[in-house]
Amino acid sequence: MKKVLILYVFMAAVVSVNSGCKKESDTTISIKGKWELRQISGMLITNYPPGNGAVLKFTATGYERYQNSQLTESGTYVLVPDNTASSSTCLTLPAGHYTSRIEYSNPQPSGEKVFIDLVDNKLYFISGCYAYDGGSTAQYEKTGD
Repeated sequence: MKKVLILYVFMAAVVSVNSGCKKESDTTISIKGKWELRQISGMLITNYPPGNGAVLKFTATGYERYQNSQLTESGTYVLVPDNTASSSTCLTLPAGHYTSRIEYSNPQPSGEKVFIDLVDNKLYFISGCYAYDGGSTAQYEKTGD
């Protein structure tokens, strides 16, 4: 009986340790590809139809921003793990979402942190404190690799 109890405690400990660990690859977001703007929301919501020409293209380390199908900005970026999205945006966000922010080689004029989330081929950017300045969210849909 004592051996069974020891085996049970050992197995429970192994299961507990393994379920509490996440592989590094599970938390890595890949935003590589072509993304087209679908919606911007803040104080107002504006929807954009497919083919609107507002596109972001990401490689492993570079990006290009297009407006009206014309290149307007390019550079490099890094994704940084950051769990401060709720406090930075003054919102209560779902656990496990917006856990990374993007840093561009060409900094944002506002200097605000820009957090990202990837859900079902939709890339979301959120920034600003909604309680103070209205904040903003942009939604892009993946349209190519």
